[in-house]
Amino acid sequence: MISRITGKLIHLREERATVERDGIAYEVLIPGGVINRLRQMRGKEVTFYTFHYLEGGMGGSNAIPRLAGFLNDIDREFFEKLITVQGMGIKVALKALSAPVQSIARAIETKDVSALVSLPGVGRRTAEKIIAELNGKLAKFALIRGETEIASPEREPDFRDEVVEVLTQLGYSADESEILLRQGLSSGVKTESAEELIQEIFKQQRSGESPET
Repeated sequence: MISRITGKLIHLREERATVERDGIAYEVLIPGGVINRLRQMRGKEVTFYTFHYLEGGMGGSNAIPRLAGFLNDIDREFFEKLITVQGMGIKVALKALSAPVQSIARAIETKDVSALVSLPGVGRRTAEKIIAELNGKLAKFALIRGETEIASPEREPDFRDEVVEVLTQLGYSADESEILLRQGLSSGVKTESAEELIQEIFKQQRSGESPET
């Protein structure tokens, strides 16, 4: 079982990261709440505390090995408790972890249904089931020091990281790619896909703009 990976963060998408170690690239599914921190670590060494599982394998199909990754061991432990709730699948749980673990744990311990419903992918019935099965078991996580309020995730295009990945593949550094992305988003032109945003960036470059230093 793979329980931890340390390597260079070479690619990043909204729901997954790719880490390279000794010439091998590992795809890691990530919680919704860590994407912004990981953007600052692109091209640098990162450690993921991983949860190794098999996806599929029913009806005669082959099971696919997957890794879910967390930036610390306590978040992984909380995730492992969350997926014990009946009907809470791994990908749903990862998406729901858009808020700090301590704030989710506090909502469960105080039976705050409305706070849980505000998490992505969590409806009222699921929230009530989470409270019924985990209330009274998460005080340890609720006591973690740090930000405790559940807040709406930052609204950015779903294709943001796809654009950065394309730019890095085209030879731009991670910092240059981020600058070009910000310039494209601040142009005022509405873009609804990675292709459209890349086209807008190209237009800006053609008109003489270049990444700032």
